[in-house]
Amino acid sequence: MEYRILGQSGLKVSRLSLGTMTFGNNQWGIGGVDQELADQMVSLALDHGVNLFDTANVYALGESEEILGRALKGRRHQAVVATKVRSRMGPGLFDTGLSRKHLYDALHASLRRLGTDYIDLYQLHGFDADVPMEETLRTLHQFVTSGKVRYLGLSNFAAWQIAKAQGLASCHGLERFVSAQMHYSLVNRDVENEVVPAIRDHGMGLIVWSALSGGFLSGKYRAGVARPEARIQDMAQSFPPFDVSAGQRVLEPLDILAVRHRTSIAAVSLAWVADRPGVASVLIGARGLQQLEENLRAEEVRLTPDESRQLDDLTAPAPQYPGWMIASQARE
Repeated sequence: MEYRILGQSGLKVSRLSLGTMTFGNNQWGIGGVDQELADQMVSLALDHGVNLFDTANVYALGESEEILGRALKGRRHQAVVATKVRSRMGPGLFDTGLSRKHLYDALHASLRRLGTDYIDLYQLHGFDADVPMEETLRTLHQFVTSGKVRYLGLSNFAAWQIAKAQGLASCHGLERFVSAQMHYSLVNRDVENEVVPAIRDHGMGLIVWSALSGGFLSGKYRAGVARPEARIQDMAQSFPPFDVSAGQRVLEPLDILAVRHRTSIAAVSLAWVADRPGVASVLIGARGLQQLEENLRAEEVRLTPDESRQLDDLTAPAPQYPGWMIASQARE
């Protein structure tokens, strides 16, 4: 397994990491992994060199954290545990958001569920326009200085929100964010326009979620082929959203590359995004050991520059700036 420095920190994370959104009750139709299976999956990931394990308090309303904590028992020291805060955890007025009150309650609840006394990477799960950013930043800074959190990250922020957070942290001498977790795949490359440049400018590491765009880039969703048991029933309404037309264009080239590298379409898709500029780690999720083993094979895949360029050309995002501005930035 290759390890990469996460942003401008001293933390090394594995090129592939395990996302645990599938752990726990079948929330949003993508869960269902029980404790016994989760134990096996975590053990398999660790044995393959994976050291970053990502969850969130909202996944199965805390059950994912509980299962992950138990699965890491006895091997906690080998793991970089990442969780998130922001989403609604109950019906109460203070059960959501990034206020000091909710952050304190949420952190201690996550620590209890994970069965640990510290979290390696504590991530904001989204922007909160109702709370002054300074309040959130000062609270997070206190978490780090107390030793209950080692590093800070954020997720699903717009580029201007990332710049604001990092700028305010620098101005006030507060702990800065070392990472950003974003949706990024061959068929959804919107982050390349503004978010990735912002992340790289601020020295942050990019952690990728849904690099297979909900399973589409596993190759099992093809035009004219019925998948009655598949999670994506209507690709036009899928989550996360992606460019279906670009997806259909890229499946055949992915087939060819998978045969060439003696691997799966999923592994090629994961390898492509893992080696994009700024990417520190790619989260892989699974509902079973076979699926996890297949996705872990992406670590063996190294696309050539020509192969990566071929995929780039098929799914390049539409520029959001005039052509002359793009050319000027490229020359710089």
